[in-house]
Amino acid sequence: MKISPNDKVCVVLLGMGGPNNLSDIKSFLYNIFSDREIIQLPGGAIFQKPFAKMISSLRYKSVQDNYRKIGGSSPLFKWTTAQKDNIEFSLAPVYAGFEVFIAMRYFHPLTADTIKTINSRGFNKVIVLPMYPQYCKATTGSSFNVFQTELKKYPDIKAEYINDFHDNQKYIELMREYIDNNIQDDEILMFSAHSIPQKFVDEGDPYVDQVRKTANLAADKRDFILSFQSRTGPVKWVGPDTVDETKRLISEGKKLFIVPISFVCDHIETLFELDIELKEFVDEKYQKNIRRMPMFNDDKNFGAMLTELILEKLND
Repeated sequence: MKISPNDKVCVVLLGMGGPNNLSDIKSFLYNIFSDREIIQLPGGAIFQKPFAKMISSLRYKSVQDNYRKIGGSSPLFKWTTAQKDNIEFSLAPVYAGFEVFIAMRYFHPLTADTIKTINSRGFNKVIVLPMYPQYCKATTGSSFNVFQTELKKYPDIKAEYINDFHDNQKYIELMREYIDNNIQDDEILMFSAHSIPQKFVDEGDPYVDQVRKTANLAADKRDFILSFQSRTGPVKWVGPDTVDETKRLISEGKKLFIVPISFVCDHIETLFELDIELKEFVDEKYQKNIRRMPMFNDDKNFGAMLTELILEKLND
């Protein structure tokens, strides 16, 4: 990115977003189910929002119960804010007036509001960094599309995009460090990634290949198993399923160390799906045989890796 002395540069961290309290959940679900880029409900685009409203009304109470079990809200914004602060601390002294903003796909702060703020603050160059290690059209792609659409309202702002960091050396080194510092000798290493519809893979989406590459690099010659979680809806999803693999391995007397490979911080998929729900699928006496790697959350080393990605783009 070419920068002149008159340019004012910022970074936007992109995330999925999550409810800030239990009363937010219905609107959060509606926003997700309204997005045809990831969920194509029956009836075509014209019926997407009516179906989304119906489904979110039917599902929100059970989803509320899940969030209630992890404290009543998603910590996603909190941890993204922590990394925002880490990046600003590193770069503000180097680039005068440098700031980092957050834009969430399905809940506040929404992309349109963030871009409006960026414009009002006089920024004219933006580096867009998704908090997804691997590229998928349902996450990074969808977030980029919304960002680009909203940015058209402000033609004086130019943006450059970081697609992924699935094989970034510093990211892989941090993954290896977390695994080495937490896994026990008698545990099987199992990576668990968010699943996607098989249709996406058939259409050329690089996500699964990137997940496999991350797993191979992070395992660092250890044997491992790769599985996929968070399936919803009556379509064919990429497998094997994390629940099925866990039940199989536990029944064989194995102990598991689970690494959430497509996430960088704690949220519903780690705190509920892996820490609570997954263990409910096995006999209580074997639940202690399932452990999960801690997430990066506010780790300054992760912030340093993100900072390097930004610097590389600034120095292009």
